[in-house]
Amino acid sequence: MPDFSVIAQDPAIRTIVQENILERSFHDALFPRLLFRGEATPQLWPANVGDTMVFTGVGLIKPKQRPLTPGQDPLPSSYQYEQWTAQLQQYADSIDTHMPTSIVAIANLFLRNAQQMGLSAGRSLNLLPRNRLYNAGLSGHTVASGSTQSTTKQLHVAHLNGFTRARRPDLAAGSPVKFDTVTANNPLKIHIYDGGADTANTVEGFTPDTAGDEIGPGHLTLGTQVTSVLDRAYVIANDRTNLVRVGGGYKPDGLSSSNLLKLADIRTAIARLWQTNVPEMPDGRFHCHLDPTSQAQIFSDDEFGRLLTALPDYYMYKQFAIGELLNTVFFRNSECPLPETVDGGLDGTFSLDDPFAGDVWSKGLPATSGSIAVHRPIIIGQGLLHEYYQDLAALVTEAGVTGRVGEPKITNNGIEVFTDRIQLIIRAPLNRLQDQVSTSWKFIGDWPARTDVTTGDVARYKRCVVIEHGA
Repeated sequence: MPDFSVIAQDPAIRTIVQENILERSFHDALFPRLLFRGEATPQLWPANVGDTMVFTGVGLIKPKQRPLTPGQDPLPSSYQYEQWTAQLQQYADSIDTHMPTSIVAIANLFLRNAQQMGLSAGRSLNLLPRNRLYNAGLSGHTVASGSTQSTTKQLHVAHLNGFTRARRPDLAAGSPVKFDTVTANNPLKIHIYDGGADTANTVEGFTPDTAGDEIGPGHLTLGTQVTSVLDRAYVIANDRTNLVRVGGGYKPDGLSSSNLLKLADIRTAIARLWQTNVPEMPDGRFHCHLDPTSQAQIFSDDEFGRLLTALPDYYMYKQFAIGELLNTVFFRNSECPLPETVDGGLDGTFSLDDPFAGDVWSKGLPATSGSIAVHRPIIIGQGLLHEYYQDLAALVTEAGVTGRVGEPKITNNGIEVFTDRIQLIIRAPLNRLQDQVSTSWKFIGDWPARTDVTTGDVARYKRCVVIEHGA
């Protein structure tokens, strides 16, 4: 194909003109707004208290509505306790810059690597609380992974989330306060649908596919033997989190392109939060995170359309934003779990690098006939998630550091990256030629989701509701 640029087509002229000149800059990548971490309440981890902290919540005293018998004193009352745990973990990443390469690169590679580390830190510490929020919302919901033909107590499930710990104050040998590991003495009550009717059972142990993992796939050891459990049979815990699934059912397999999100589904979720006395966020509203597809479906809802009849200039249509509705603030969040935002999601596999406890495809694998992506708005009340962090300045002693330490201040495509309480370390070159600079980020902390099993019904987590719908 001939070249019709502004340069004269004379061969001699073209040979003395430099072509394909590299622009001397790096352009920013598409980057999401980091919103999930903002839902966690930051709290400083007290110094010198160990790496694990146990928190205790209390229930309510049962109301007394019967009059006392004359001449008798009231009997002493009591209330229940529950506990949840946080454990300090260290999260970090690093990149090396070869300074001779940085000098000859089209732009300063060292500065770009430092910015990329800041972006990595912000996104990493946004997805961690995302998974904690959603795993609480999906706790106690899973499906059988593979069929079981023989009589057995071993059942392989897609996710162990919500099936590895139990609190049984009703049993003499059970765990009275803390959600402790399931055993024969501390079993978790569940139900299994094996192709016939719902069958009650218990979980008395578990074996994860990857040692130490309590989120991904593994085997449940049941209290009663089962026979011929079908692949994708649903398994639900009695203390599962209340979940709204458009079209009903106990698993996402039945979702289709007709199961679209409507205001009625959001009202159902909010009513659940109010019924269980969940307080609104400090701004006086619940918070809903939803992906752009979920938001677009709400705009197609007839009820939503009637609310905005004859209001074509209202901000909702002008800015394509829901804003505040139904005592809830809606955040359009492109990091909500989808096949493209969950590690391993495109091929439907679970990854320890991104421990999200739900199927991103309606039938587990994208290759399955009729499987569609599952969309999950989540509505959150106050107090579900806390960010316990360690003051990293305390790690720097009088001996100092070899390099520089600070908090990254990163802007990408005009988006300010939330990097509070993250430490950025630029280590001085320590190799023999002193030209290899290491840039790292570090965070030490945890995001525990609190339980509320001692009040209301038996649901373990009550401060969030997930809505599942099709596309």
